[in-house]
Order: sequence, then C-alpha cells, then structure tokens
Amino acid sequence: MPIINVTQSFPFAVDGNEVIQIEVGEQEVSDRCALVAVEHLGFATLLDDEGGIETDPLKMKIDDLRAWLTQKGIAFDPAAKKPELQALVPTDD
Repeated sequence: MPIINVTQSFPFAVDGNEVIQIEVGEQEVSDRCALVAVEHLGFATLLDDEGGIETDPLKMKIDDLRAWLTQKGIAFDPAAKKPELQALVPTDD
C-alpha cells in the first residue's frame, strides 16, 4: 500500500458507505485513496519506499513535476499537460 504525506485532512469513502477522515501526516492508504489525495485533491504527496518525497520526475504529480523542470532549467509551456511535461524529462542513456 502506498504511503502519502497528507498536508490537509479530508474525508474519504472507503467502500462507498463508510466515510473516514484521513488526517494530516504520513499515512499508509489504499491505492484509490492515494490517487484521490495526490492527483485529484492535491492534499498529499506520494512518498517513496524510504518515506521521502517522490524523486522520480516521471512519477511526480504535475505541480511537483513543474517545479522539478523549473529547477533543472527546462523550459515548458505553462498550459502543458502532464504527458507533455513528462516527455521533457531527460533520459539517462
């Protein structure tokens, strides 16, 4: 199960009937909950296996990917979608 770092608590429907509150902090959650928290709500960051922030730009959420590209000095269209931004990530051939 993925581990996320929650920055804002949010309600989550576990099975469509039971709603639980996901609290701020490091949480081990279901794949579905991680997707909702990270990609849809933007209330969490996916942590890597060691509990740190995701370092693979191809796995980052779009805001983190934009920041990574900016830090690397890679120009991009601010309106670009995630797949277009991922295509800008250099490969280590």
